[in-house]
Amino acid sequence: MNEIEERFLDALYRGVTDSEELDRALQLLQDIFGCRGAVLVSVDSQDPTATFNATSGWLKENLQLYLEKYADIDPAPAAIARLPIGSASTTNRMFTEEERRNGRFYNEFFLANGMVETLAGNLYSDQGHLAIVGVMRNAERDAFDDDDIAHMERLMLHITRAVQLRRAFFKVDARSLGLQATVDRLRAGIVLLGDKGAALFVNTAMQAIAQRGDGFMLDRSGRPLPANIEARRRIDALLADVAGGGTGGIVAMQRTSGARDYVVLVAPAPPSSAQSDWERSEPSGGAIVLVHDPEAQPAVMADVLEQGLRLPRGAARLVAALAADDDLKSYAEREGVTIHTARFHLRTALARTGARTQAELVRLAVRLLRDFALAEPKA
Repeated sequence: MNEIEERFLDALYRGVTDSEELDRALQLLQDIFGCRGAVLVSVDSQDPTATFNATSGWLKENLQLYLEKYADIDPAPAAIARLPIGSASTTNRMFTEEERRNGRFYNEFFLANGMVETLAGNLYSDQGHLAIVGVMRNAERDAFDDDDIAHMERLMLHITRAVQLRRAFFKVDARSLGLQATVDRLRAGIVLLGDKGAALFVNTAMQAIAQRGDGFMLDRSGRPLPANIEARRRIDALLADVAGGGTGGIVAMQRTSGARDYVVLVAPAPPSSAQSDWERSEPSGGAIVLVHDPEAQPAVMADVLEQGLRLPRGAARLVAALAADDDLKSYAEREGVTIHTARFHLRTALARTGARTQAELVRLAVRLLRDFALAEPKA
């Protein structure tokens, strides 16, 4: 393996998590074969977010034109996908001279931009997942031969592995981001601590609690830091217990404002889905700290319905009342409006949501509120 191939493999595997490195790997692949352009495409029909393409050289410069006018008539991707998995070939071998000469794509785009041949391989094709790689030469470079094809197939072993790792990484990353967004919506403060004691994640509610400085802060590493010395000792003891494989516990923590105490839960962090079975059998030392603030007010149902169903304020208030088993007459009396106004709000809500009946509208609202775990706060 020569120096340029070593740099290619280094950039390729760095490209699993770094798109700029993947682009650099494509440039190096192009250079390995003395070509003008390179492309790597991975398509996932079941999860479009996992689909990606990387290009270099000539194709990168002309990618927008290709996508807008020529991608639909390019015969090469389908032909490459029909190759045996792990094998490569060239467009001069996959298409006859007559097919190339009469092909609109070949003449209007490929040949018109100075390209004459592509060397490409089928990385894998399985259950809606497709990945191909290719390099493109101009007339100044000799035609691809058997040695070039064998060379590409050797490199494809690494490219396939990198593409599969990248696809898996971004799926895990997407799930992680989705989980983070969900945890950020919780009213309870949450800190996830690693096995060294530093915070791996602090949700929005915990940040707000710490910023109030009402008996509770976070140190520079994100570790919970109660103002009360006794509470600090107890939390440190629970964290030490979790680090040693224990189950943790609960602490009531005084607030400097005199408001009701925070309730703090310290428990072992759940194992990662990426861990092996033997890793999960060992105590990780990581911990999750959950802080309940009894003074925190829940979100108002009408606010959620106004935003979630895109309702005017009056219609959202009416739907919130109906979802809480109210009726039009009692709502109108409580709000000090006429029954005609209440009916107007109902018609507006039905029109905005597409619900056909009041019962269907209420079911729609209840499902939304249930997903957010909301209940109308009592006066």
